[in-house]
Amino acid sequence: MITCLFRQHNPKFKGILVGFSLSLFISIGFGHSAIAADAKLLTFDEIKRISPKANDEFVQAFLDAEGDFAAAGITTRLRMAHFLAQVMTETGGMRRIDENMNYSFATLMRVFSRKTISEAKAREIAGKPREIANWVYGNRLGNRGRKTLDGWNYRGSGFIQLTGLTNFRVRGDELGLPLEKNPELARQTREGLQAAIAYWRSRNINAAADDNDVFRVRKLVNGPKAHGLDQTRIWFKQAWTRVFRAKASVGFEGAEVLAESGVLDESALFDDILQESGLLDPDALEAGGDEAAARAEALRQFQRELSLPETGELDENTKLELLDPREWRHLDGSDALPARVEGDLDQTVVLQLDGASTEAADAAPVEPEKGTGASFENSDITAEDLQALEKAKGSYSEYEMSFSGPGVTSDDFEPFSVIVPDTRSAVVETKSFPARAIVQILFRDNTGTQRLCSGSMVSSNTVLTAGHCVHSGTTTGQPYSNFRVIPGRNKSAAPFGRCKGRQAFVLSGWVTSLTPDESRYYDLGAIKLDCEVGNATGWLGVRTLGNGENGVGSIVQGYAADLDPSGQQWVSEDKIRFLSELKGFYQNDTFGGTSGSPVFATETNDTLIGVHTNGLHGNEDPWKSNNAFTRITPERLARIQEWISR
Repeated sequence: MITCLFRQHNPKFKGILVGFSLSLFISIGFGHSAIAADAKLLTFDEIKRISPKANDEFVQAFLDAEGDFAAAGITTRLRMAHFLAQVMTETGGMRRIDENMNYSFATLMRVFSRKTISEAKAREIAGKPREIANWVYGNRLGNRGRKTLDGWNYRGSGFIQLTGLTNFRVRGDELGLPLEKNPELARQTREGLQAAIAYWRSRNINAAADDNDVFRVRKLVNGPKAHGLDQTRIWFKQAWTRVFRAKASVGFEGAEVLAESGVLDESALFDDILQESGLLDPDALEAGGDEAAARAEALRQFQRELSLPETGELDENTKLELLDPREWRHLDGSDALPARVEGDLDQTVVLQLDGASTEAADAAPVEPEKGTGASFENSDITAEDLQALEKAKGSYSEYEMSFSGPGVTSDDFEPFSVIVPDTRSAVVETKSFPARAIVQILFRDNTGTQRLCSGSMVSSNTVLTAGHCVHSGTTTGQPYSNFRVIPGRNKSAAPFGRCKGRQAFVLSGWVTSLTPDESRYYDLGAIKLDCEVGNATGWLGVRTLGNGENGVGSIVQGYAADLDPSGQQWVSEDKIRFLSELKGFYQNDTFGGTSGSPVFATETNDTLIGVHTNGLHGNEDPWKSNNAFTRITPERLARIQEWISR
């Protein structure tokens, strides 16, 4: 039984099963009569038939969202059955849309690893939901520590649940909802359901549902590990057999054969859940063992833990508790964001800083503009800024530092970005163009340390820079804060004053990558300023870098933190030595603080072709032998135009 079940779970066999069934669906799926005028795809009583203990308010929200479902194309039996199966999996049968953190000692010890919680800590916080959430989630998923309330504020929430500050931020940016600032929104019935529908639509999950590919649907919702797959299969079976199977009689589309292929042996699925939960030894189910006795003892143990009647039988209450998200939510690897849309990694993620978001306009400049050149008579940097600048240190990306060993930070990292001989030369006059359009960026990282980067004015109020000068990157990263931008800084002089950042942008691949290695291909961002200093400094043009330009001369110009005097621009020349699809590689000399600097082709120094990001690192070429920049591609040029026009 178990071997057969595994084969059905294994996605390698899915194509054969689904392909055969889909052909039958195509041949018979449109033979039903028109839908009756008063027919409903789903009613209150039918949702209750699928999950008798579903919250009435949540059920009614489904009925009230008929227009939202129609707009998202969730209008067929198969699509709605899959949507409901995911919602039921995420919410324990639609009983609550915020994660139940009220764990007993026994459950804490069973569902969490010893790396997460010790026996002593479990005894201390058992039965205290807020303390449990802050402990088990405080240092994960972008949350800012166990001494904050982030674990509780960003606990699992919504009809398709998200957990952790990073997930709230990314999903909120996708949906246009301030979920990071107001996490309670995700726990509101109407907003929570709208977010789930919008998420489903944005990931085009209807396509996987149309193929009845339960595994693919679950991956798109939960992430690559597809935790909760067995629970999803059970909820799908209940939705189909209790409600949707009969809908064909009132005119809804066919798909019987296709849907029936997803209806599996429920008892075997519950055996899998008991095994994954650590309650049932798989060896006990092999031939020759007392299978029934082992299963009954596992069920009694579970019932005892949850204060259920110890029947040793798989009754309805026990089934419901085994379907609760606690049984899969904390499995290894479930920290990842839900699966990204493939090919969508160059899309925009908006990070609110100190200002309100604005709507994008239709046009955006890409040609260089010299500006008026008007500077301040009294150009001294303020004492406050100068003090912060003197303490500030260069910034490095996590992917560059990660090869130096675990726990390495920007404070103790030794970069390999000056390639002997050091050819950098000082830029003496920064009031001229294009030097005045190159800026130094001062910001505070997540430890409170002042950091430095460089950037380029690309419009009157937009600075283009590296992604790691805005946000630390990957799904567990966090945005930085207190951005101050000084165009054309020249030691203690700020001839064009300084501006603050009010909004920032990064590529989605920078914040949704699961590892630093993956994120390094998407290291690009921008800062929107609270002033229009670009009218004076002008701004650089931006163009794409063609594949045929390998070997052209390269210029990097920005603020390095290792050379005296501090606060001076430095320029280095080399040539492009290798081009990949998303990155470019050269041996221009750089250092901490140069990150975000414009990269020019030698023939012109007013139009950038890339943004400098990192020094030598890793064990493979071209990374280990060259410094690198983020290449401007057509997709990225479109994103930059979007950032400029907001």
